[in-house]
Amino acid sequence: MQNKPNTTDDLKFFTNTLMFAAIAHKEQKRKVDHSPYINHLIEVADLLTRVSGVTKVDTLQAAILHDILEDTPTTKEEIQEYFGSDIANLVSELTDEPSLNLKDKREKQLSHVQKSSVEIKLIKLADHTSNVAAIPSDWSIERTKEYLAWSLVVATACSEACSKLFDEYKRRYSFIGETIMKNKGE
Repeated sequence: MQNKPNTTDDLKFFTNTLMFAAIAHKEQKRKVDHSPYINHLIEVADLLTRVSGVTKVDTLQAAILHDILEDTPTTKEEIQEYFGSDIANLVSELTDEPSLNLKDKREKQLSHVQKSSVEIKLIKLADHTSNVAAIPSDWSIERTKEYLAWSLVVATACSEACSKLFDEYKRRYSFIGETIMKNKGE
């Protein structure tokens, strides 16, 4: 997913995206450790650059903004105004339908990702790679197993986008799965 070399403007756009996301998610914390939610978004972008070799700034911006429509009052129109229609469309494509229950959201997400672009699959895979290593310790065994099973299906559907990133997902999945199950007595 290599693209043209980054310019100074690209770096400004990227840092503006980080600031926008940090402000929008300022009250949100990660469930696993109560750290600022922006850490998750930065990790997703880091996985894309470090593991997948992504240098396309639009992709990294969409990764940073991938949860903003679900988790904040920010609208697609605001994303379009600040970042353009390409990024707004990517972010919208990464957003779950809020009116659906969890089961239907998961089914729709899986169905959608199977038909998605490599760019969307990369971001989804990086998101799941980050999330699989951040399962809250207060989740029940059943909830943990259910999440891990669903996440593996989504990650597998995205695996063709980048085998190195999928390998990182599987490494984290195996470690977390074994650790959590051992600590919870399974």
